[in-house]
Amino acid sequence: MSAVPESAKVVRQVATSGVLSALAVVLALVIRFPLLPAAPYLIYEPSDVPLLLAAFRLSPLWVTGISAAVAVVMGLTGSGGLIGMTSRFVGSVALGLTAAVVYQRVAARGRGKVVSVVAGVVVYTLAEVALTLILGPLFFGDLQTALAMILPVVVPFNLIKGGLNGVAALLVDTGVSVWTRRSSQAE
Repeated sequence: MSAVPESAKVVRQVATSGVLSALAVVLALVIRFPLLPAAPYLIYEPSDVPLLLAAFRLSPLWVTGISAAVAVVMGLTGSGGLIGMTSRFVGSVALGLTAAVVYQRVAARGRGKVVSVVAGVVVYTLAEVALTLILGPLFFGDLQTALAMILPVVVPFNLIKGGLNGVAALLVDTGVSVWTRRSSQAE
């Protein structure tokens, strides 16, 4: 087995992060719909699926960079303004960074990806609750309204969104892994 030169590894990481970032933006722009009738302003979009795929293949630093790139591009396209861009970045970092770090720690175990996704979704939901407390008064007009939205809206929305993205990432990752294994065996 030959060692991969460091420059080739960096090129692969840059290319992978670029492709996954672009895919995240395309998914966020193309697939968008409200999940909860009580909060039609909270829009589901699967941009975190590529981010979770990055968490399984790249370092936490790359995952953070992808989160930043996607948040900035989405902010520039007018998706949610400054509050939306901040929320997207913090939420994506909470999800992706947690998943990447947990996956690095438990990758040798059979269920490492599942554990990392579950941990990421929990931290993501907690981060969105914290953002609701911090940024909610700017969006809703006052802290009371923001507080009233946490349990009936913010927590369920983020658990559902994170769960859907997590399941989708695990399914895509399984398919890619099977395809990659078959391709390498055919050579």
